[in-house]
Amino acid sequence: MDGGGTYTAAIAITRNGKVLSRIVGEQSNYYISNMDTARTNLKKTVHQLMEECQIEDYECISIGMSSLDYEPTRDFIDSFANGIFPSEKVEMHSDVYMALMGMTLGKPGVMIVSGTGSIGMAVDQMGEVHIVGGWGYLLRDEGSAYDIAMQGIDAALKSFEGIEEPTILEKRVLDFFGVDTHRQLIDIFYNPPVSPSKIAGFGREVIEIASQGDKAAITIVDKAVKALVNYACRLIEKVGSEDSIIGMYGSVLQKNPYISNSFKEQIHAMYPNTRIGFPDLKPETGAVLYAMKKRGYPINEEILENIKITMTEV
Repeated sequence: MDGGGTYTAAIAITRNGKVLSRIVGEQSNYYISNMDTARTNLKKTVHQLMEECQIEDYECISIGMSSLDYEPTRDFIDSFANGIFPSEKVEMHSDVYMALMGMTLGKPGVMIVSGTGSIGMAVDQMGEVHIVGGWGYLLRDEGSAYDIAMQGIDAALKSFEGIEEPTILEKRVLDFFGVDTHRQLIDIFYNPPVSPSKIAGFGREVIEIASQGDKAAITIVDKAVKALVNYACRLIEKVGSEDSIIGMYGSVLQKNPYISNSFKEQIHAMYPNTRIGFPDLKPETGAVLYAMKKRGYPINEEILENIKITMTEV
């Protein structure tokens, strides 16, 4: 399972790599909602997946969670699973770690994620985990859709007040949030508070307007790319290898070629031997591989090929 702040993706795979089904459930980040909601949503998602697969039991539930940085203790897992899953069948780690697992199969490497939030993670030659970013929306998450959106809104309001240069964002922010005047944004944002995921959606608008040549939007997007590049460079140093594998994940990187290409160009300018790309396997599949590795099952080419083949059938 890949438990994020917007949705939870879940996949069921047999020991030999056959994909039975994949579904998408509700969010399970307990920092965005709360622990009870996260647990309830995960339970519902698992039950729905089991019904889809027509199975009555499972050997293991492996959960990658955006509210985790590292592998939690067994005490945490026992507490989290209590009443919803048999804790002895549960494995948990960061969703970013699961994404990296889907890229490197547990070998050293770097994963840079930019979606609603942003974070960078690396596993070094000794298997140690290193993290940069991932501070959450209240601390802005540099390089994320949320941060891009907030900077875009700030530029729009300063354009409206004549404090900074005019930008297309001034009009676009009204359209996106469905208001007629900028002062009406106050009610939209505070009564009740607008969700981080809704705000992050405006990041797409900023990126689109940057592609149209708007100077304010270009500055914001370039600043976001630079933040992600800085994350990657710091983690390459931690891995200790200039030919590191670097994965890119999240909607900001995966849906915007200008951003992903600029990211790769800037990294290659400093570390020309790095191998940069998108993971072949999604984080929820990485979570399955993580559980197999934790429980002593071999991960061989036959299993990986079975996953790739049967993934297209669900």
